[in-house]
Formats: sequence, C-alpha cells, structure tokens
Amino acid sequence: MSDYRPPRGGGIFGGMLGAGDDFDQPPPAPPRHSKPPKVWGTLAVEGEKVVARVSGWRALASLMSRAEVPLESVVRVVHDPQVRAHVRTKLRKRAGQSGFARVGPYHSVEGWSFWSVGLARNAVLVETTGARWRFIVIEVEDPKATVAELAAAVSARTGSDPSRSAESSSAT
Repeated sequence: MSDYRPPRGGGIFGGMLGAGDDFDQPPPAPPRHSKPPKVWGTLAVEGEKVVARVSGWRALASLMSRAEVPLESVVRVVHDPQVRAHVRTKLRKRAGQSGFARVGPYHSVEGWSFWSVGLARNAVLVETTGARWRFIVIEVEDPKATVAELAAAVSARTGSDPSRSAESSSAT
C-alpha cells in the first residue's frame, strides 16, 4: 500500500489537500452560553449615592447615561438573572425595540425603573423606596462583587443588610 491519496475536488486549494484535512469547512461555532456576558454598565457607590452608569452605544439608546439614588433609600440589592420576570414594565414595547435588550427608563404601576440589560445573566437589581427610581437594573461584569460592595456601603450607612433582606423576602 502506498501513501497516495487521490485529490479532493473543490476546497480552497482546488483539491490539493488530503482527505483528512478540513480546511474548506468553517470551524464549529462555540456554544452561545460559553461566551462571557456583555457588560452593559456599572454600579458604584460615590459619596452618599449609588450611581448607575450605562456604557457604550447603550447610553445613546437609553437617552440617559446615568441614574443615582441615595444610600438611605436602598432597600434591597441582589444578583437576579430572572429580573425580567420580577420587575414589571409597561406591556407594550417601545418602537424599534426587539425585546432582547431593555435600556433606559421605564414606567409601570410600581413606579419608575432604570434598565441596562441584555440577557440579564449578570443583572444586579437595586430596589429603593422614597426615591425617583423604584428599581435600578444593570448588567455588570462581576455581579457578586458589585452586590457585596453595594450591600457593605448600605449597611455601613443605614445599619441594615440589603442582601439579607432579599433572601428573606424571596423565601416567602
């Protein structure tokens, strides 16, 4: 037996490759869930306020690039990938929105909410009382660190733990 293989037809080199070479086939795409979530904004404590900033093109789409609430008004801070099901907005979509992304201010029966999320895998929910924004929902890079930072700042300022109140309210 010889090592000769007949040339393949087609391909990028006109059949000059061997039968085991698959250069004419595109590489398989990685599964969608293996891609890291996109960063849609940041949540940070600046002085006596929690400031949400929207990043990139989303700042133009949202018509607002930042929202802020006082630390005293924060009731709950939690990482919630299912936030779309828990926080209501109007039933009808805005013109030109596909439903995939939710960016900008929205109004519902519960009050105003500020959003910057895509798939919401890394969404952080900040619930407030007595402030303009009832909910602030931002998809951040590291949700656990963001929740820990915000909860520490709120508990140092008010004496209550907003991440603990979220666990007890979600259990009921």
